[in-house]
Amino acid sequence: MLKFMELARGLLDVDMYDHDWWRNTAYYRHYLALPRNAWTRSNCIVDIADCPRGNWYGPEYLLRRLASEYRDGHAQWLAGEIDAANVDSPSARWLNLLWYDPSIEPTPPAGLPTLRHFDDMDIVSARSDWSGDESLVVFKCGPYIGHKAVEQFSYDPGGGHVHPDANHFVVFGNGEWIIRDDGYRAKWTGHHNTLLIDGVGQMGEGQMWFQGGQILGLKARPRVTRAVSTDRLDHITGDATEAYSPEAGLKRYIRHLLYIKPNVLIVIDDIETAREAELQLRLHPEYSDTTQHENGAIVHGKLADLRVDWLTPQDVTTAAGDVEGGGRAGAPFSMFTLSAATHASKWRNASALTWCAKGEQAPVVTMQEQGNAWVFAVGDDTVTFDWASGQAEVQ
Repeated sequence: MLKFMELARGLLDVDMYDHDWWRNTAYYRHYLALPRNAWTRSNCIVDIADCPRGNWYGPEYLLRRLASEYRDGHAQWLAGEIDAANVDSPSARWLNLLWYDPSIEPTPPAGLPTLRHFDDMDIVSARSDWSGDESLVVFKCGPYIGHKAVEQFSYDPGGGHVHPDANHFVVFGNGEWIIRDDGYRAKWTGHHNTLLIDGVGQMGEGQMWFQGGQILGLKARPRVTRAVSTDRLDHITGDATEAYSPEAGLKRYIRHLLYIKPNVLIVIDDIETAREAELQLRLHPEYSDTTQHENGAIVHGKLADLRVDWLTPQDVTTAAGDVEGGGRAGAPFSMFTLSAATHASKWRNASALTWCAKGEQAPVVTMQEQGNAWVFAVGDDTVTFDWASGQAEVQ
């Protein structure tokens, strides 16, 4: 596209750069980058949908063109760091010679907000800081191919690489993946960190390529309804109700992420169905070496340990183990899965994920119900979630 835009400007006198989508493009790459000190060629970006964990095209030459056009020092800095780390994909390096503008001073991201909400795709990136060793939480609860496209298209324009993953999130911390995406696979909601109803997931699932026809016909639009950041607490809310087929009978599926920086994530789910159903919430850790404890599990990675606590265990069945899924082009595939399930028509569930360097003690979260509020305590922090308002406060 950028090659065409350059030719169109010079030969056709058509300027396509004056658009917010292009102004935000470099920032999308910034916020979906892993912490700087963890980069390797095969692991430097967040792999939402069919995206790999390493760069596929560039992107250093693309960033340099955007840096030049918008006088964007952050894009210039990111391009330079990608070069310095040798993590680019060598698809068109020659364009660096044409598009590098040495007058743009590189600007490190330290002054940027740690949370950014990309509101057409409804993807939220939240990190603890910009030190290069930070933790990163990425949440997705947007419509298939974005709000604008769902509004405008009556046919599938080519969204086969999309995943059925509304209210899904991933976590990176202590230098490695902690909660994962499934990667380039057949499209099943069960591969993701979200809800199944009677074993069935979201619209579009079931084949190698995502099927968007029903979604476009219904104009279904799951959405992020809150993305608020403070120094200590980020609160992100998604409403994934419209991601499920009407036949599922789902009346409400609202998820709250309460991210207490740097290494505590509380997940609150509010689910209601028209009839009693088997409701299952899944989590997929990167690693499978697990020690069970009374309320959950500790998962041991190479660099980090993850602690998972199911905080509302009444009438809930939990499990841990490999679950079969759908591999790429029919290949065998399974994912290590932690799950909590109940048979009900209404379910309010809370779980806590905490992480630390391998061999250290991950924080422990406790919860108490106080009237219409759930109060969570971890270390010196207390977070109160009010069900009436949907608001959370940290003290």
